[in-house]
Amino acid sequence: MRNKFLIIFLFILIVAIPANCFALEKKDNYVDFTNWYKEKTGKDVPYISAAVIEYETLKPLYFHQEERQMPSASLMKLITASEFVKHFPLWNKTYNLTWQDSEGDLRQYVGPRDSFVTLKLKSTERIKIKDIFASTLIASANNSANKLSKITEISKTQFLENMGKIASEWGLTKTLIDDPSGLSMKNLTSARDMAIVTCHAFSNENISEYSSKPQYTFTTREGRQINLKHTVYDLRNNPQNYFGAKTGFLNETRFHVTAGYITPMKKKICVAVLSVYKRSDSEDAVVKIGEWVDEMYK
Repeated sequence: MRNKFLIIFLFILIVAIPANCFALEKKDNYVDFTNWYKEKTGKDVPYISAAVIEYETLKPLYFHQEERQMPSASLMKLITASEFVKHFPLWNKTYNLTWQDSEGDLRQYVGPRDSFVTLKLKSTERIKIKDIFASTLIASANNSANKLSKITEISKTQFLENMGKIASEWGLTKTLIDDPSGLSMKNLTSARDMAIVTCHAFSNENISEYSSKPQYTFTTREGRQINLKHTVYDLRNNPQNYFGAKTGFLNETRFHVTAGYITPMKKKICVAVLSVYKRSDSEDAVVKIGEWVDEMYK
């Protein structure tokens, strides 16, 4: 009788466990993505480092020089956004973006003739917090990210310290934080760390919502309409394949991309591809990784 009850209990337990609690397992014909990609394309992988982990379990699926530390560029904005949403922002409250938010704070990180992405507003124009947030994640505006660090109830210094605490809580071993925009070369990370950040950040509904919008239109308080397009071109064309994505670029590192990607067989994965010479190759690597995961994992 005891065995009968045990069998019934185990059956109920198995049925009750959500399917996504079971980690993906390698198939018998497993081939490392580095080799798979070369067989498919005839070329070596285009990145310096990469990491792929399963969304629900954070289980590693693929690593390539995953601990190599390098400047994070705008991928840092995912940690900025993760700290910002903790402060329960009043999304419809309005602010302007000042010279200090842009040139005053950020010029120190780039050369006098170098350009960097900003949301272009007149000094008198005001926009909602949700639009500043959207500009940070969709258009990768550096002044928007900087503004987020200055409009909570804490100081910018404390905001940056809290970003460091997030990095510690998430087990990021190669990530160092110097400024909220990612322009500083002292912002450092690795592919492994950014794959973990991707999973954590996109588990927040606000970050995931804005990071997966192909485009976004808003109006300033003064009535001027502003249109933003996502910096990941493949997301613009295939938004159904993403639950979030973020790009980064510095002249020193070239293109980074991190994505919450949904494979053709609907597996959710977190992908970080760092330091690719061409933007299109960075996005193509994400798409190919999705195909590979379906082929190589149960």
